[in-house]
Amino acid sequence: MAFELPSLPVIVAGGLGGPAVMFTVTPFRNGLTLGATSSESAVQLYKQVFSKGIAKGWTGGSFTARAACPQFLCLGPAYHFYASFSGVGGGVVLTSLTETAIVYGAETCNAQMAKNQKSPGSIPAVHPSWKPWGPGFGIHVFRNVIATAGLRMFCLPCTTAIEKATGKSNSMTTLAGDFAGNVCAACLSAPVHQLYGYTVTTPELRTLPAAEQRERMVSFLKDQYLITSGGRTRLSSIVPRDLFMRSMYVAVAYTMYSTVERTLVACWPK
Repeated sequence: MAFELPSLPVIVAGGLGGPAVMFTVTPFRNGLTLGATSSESAVQLYKQVFSKGIAKGWTGGSFTARAACPQFLCLGPAYHFYASFSGVGGGVVLTSLTETAIVYGAETCNAQMAKNQKSPGSIPAVHPSWKPWGPGFGIHVFRNVIATAGLRMFCLPCTTAIEKATGKSNSMTTLAGDFAGNVCAACLSAPVHQLYGYTVTTPELRTLPAAEQRERMVSFLKDQYLITSGGRTRLSSIVPRDLFMRSMYVAVAYTMYSTVERTLVACWPK
């Protein structure tokens, strides 16, 4: 079993690039959080995010930016370390567990602050940003496994497919492949993320028995994504909205990060 320590540019990308990326996409994350308890369109949700001014769109961003330093040290350097002895799949799972331990508190705090901004007083006791456990922890881990797989497993096949389709191989096809891979992961993780958002912004859930909690969660997903009319069940219009909003958050953030990481590795003095 060989252990391989990450290189300096990978560490720099995680420690500095990650926080900048996560702060940048704060409005996308806040809009997605509001969508967990709303059926409004993406445009309306983004309007709510900025309803009290442009700067308010970044509400809670400082918490996730601070948490993003260790988070992206995990997604970058720690992933490469884990993968060196456990393979790509093992690296993805171990990275996701570590990431949740790092950012769960900050993301939950951010989600509840966004909820309170929309409906003041909805959550009287906001989750402490330092507390790495609470409702929705397991859902958070599962979501991260999917998202990390997009970054580390889906991008290369997507890039290869784009290169074959275009007959070209350059920085733009690589960027397109990264974005496509992360969009795939974002779409797969969208309902999981919305379930996490619902769980942490619905305080009464934690007072219910486990069986009733599960029923409420299943009911939320059905109400969110399915419509029954005339005896027929079909997908709700919420589905494309959530896929779009999740992609705007995850795919943009992870594509930005992978570009930063790749650029630093390529340009770092040897």
